[in-house]
Amino acid sequence: MKQIIYTAVCLLTILTSCQKSWNSHYGEEEATVSSLNLLDYLKSQPQYSSFVAKLEEYGLAEELSRDQNLTIWAVSNEKMAALNSLGEDSKFILRYHINSLTYDNTKLKSGLRVMTFNGKYLTIDKEGTMVRVGDATVVKGNQLCKNGVVHEIDQLLSPDWSIYEYLEGLGHDYSIIRDTILAMNDTIFDLENSIPIGVDPTGNTVYDSVYVITNPVFEKANIRSEFANVTMFLPSNAVIEDCFENLGVLYDQFGKEFLETDSLKAYTWIKEAIFYNRLVEDVTEGDITSAFGRLWKPSVQLVDSDFKRMSNGRIYEVTHLKIPNNIHIDMIKQLFHYWEFVPDAEKEALFTLNNVTGIRPHDETTVTFPTIGVELTYRTLRIEGGLIEGQPISIEFTPIMLERHPDGSTGYKVVEVPPGEYNLYMGFHASNHPFVNIYVDNKPVAQKLNVEPATPWNYDRNTNVVPGTRYNGWGGLVAPVMIEGDEVRSFKIKVEFAGLGKGKVESIIPYHWTLVPTENNY
Repeated sequence: MKQIIYTAVCLLTILTSCQKSWNSHYGEEEATVSSLNLLDYLKSQPQYSSFVAKLEEYGLAEELSRDQNLTIWAVSNEKMAALNSLGEDSKFILRYHINSLTYDNTKLKSGLRVMTFNGKYLTIDKEGTMVRVGDATVVKGNQLCKNGVVHEIDQLLSPDWSIYEYLEGLGHDYSIIRDTILAMNDTIFDLENSIPIGVDPTGNTVYDSVYVITNPVFEKANIRSEFANVTMFLPSNAVIEDCFENLGVLYDQFGKEFLETDSLKAYTWIKEAIFYNRLVEDVTEGDITSAFGRLWKPSVQLVDSDFKRMSNGRIYEVTHLKIPNNIHIDMIKQLFHYWEFVPDAEKEALFTLNNVTGIRPHDETTVTFPTIGVELTYRTLRIEGGLIEGQPISIEFTPIMLERHPDGSTGYKVVEVPPGEYNLYMGFHASNHPFVNIYVDNKPVAQKLNVEPATPWNYDRNTNVVPGTRYNGWGGLVAPVMIEGDEVRSFKIKVEFAGLGKGKVESIIPYHWTLVPTENNY
């Protein structure tokens, strides 16, 4: 009797465990359970006869009867009528409806990517009980069979392109970014996957050769791989051209010619800022860093939040693009002696002098840089005053630059710069120069600054000079400054006598000023 009771308890435990295992695996979802394999089950359902016929026509039906677990995305006879109008190879389309492993309803989660028989991924989206696969919706799911599951969907699946395939197929409106990326392609011989098929008369191995496409972009964000999950921000020609037009206007405002090197620098930033080695979910909030380490600020760079789904990620359309200031602006620099090109009647509007007894341009030193074929004379603006207690001399000015008039004469215009954080550098005729106070837009940025040491204050002969010379550098670092505002604008710099060092007279002899964007200046 004890043996019978023990056997009964064991049997009950096994049955209970099986039931729990079944319920745990399939959940509470309704399911059609069949002991047939997938092929026989589909054949038993008249509404799938056209689907089965096409599987048989293209040699795919036998896959459904083999000893392997599959998921089938089936469509009714009515929906199969669209097969020939999809513009794709029919066998390729059908293979898109089969993937390895069994994905019943309990396993179908939003964001899941399942690999199909044609090597492409399908993306699952689930809201409540509604399941979407690609662009289709499951209308009768969880038809469980001996070797897998059938989910009926409301339309044939059209294979998603990879980001690379989409890029290749872009039309003329996107030719700039398309050609920029594809121009980096290189086709190389793939020895590992090439099969030796013989030996030539000279004894060299002959291969059934396989070639692969390489591209530096693939190393950071493999837009060609189906195994990747990548985001691309896609700018049209119109967006890029507008970006470059704005750059040209900006350069003109602070007196720099827009050169080919500037263009190349901008293109490099664009192609390195638009690829992300992950799915970017929010393109409107929070700074993000690209696969190449480039900073993307959604508050500046504007993107359409509706994305195009790709087999290996997604693409967002860029609606406004700006090259960050700290990328394309090396320095904004002008000279103090340009004061002399302002007509006397206009000087008062641009220059405010306090307790100044004399002001004049002065040629200081002539130097030659033979390695770059440059000879120049450092021309300063000498400003003098009397040593009166509590009444230091100063000059406050709106920075200007020179411009050539149509008649060949030299004129000036006001310098305008984009807002943001800069490092302010300056240079003086440093020998025996008094201490100075520096203000920007009426805010003190440096007090009792000792600019007498030749390094780094003598003219522009120090800090980031032309390699191999002491030419055209930044000068000495005064301090970081903030140009406030939302638009490109002019600003003011004030230089004030702050006491004698080694010198004996109250004078200021400035040569130049330079603004260099900091990393925070976007």
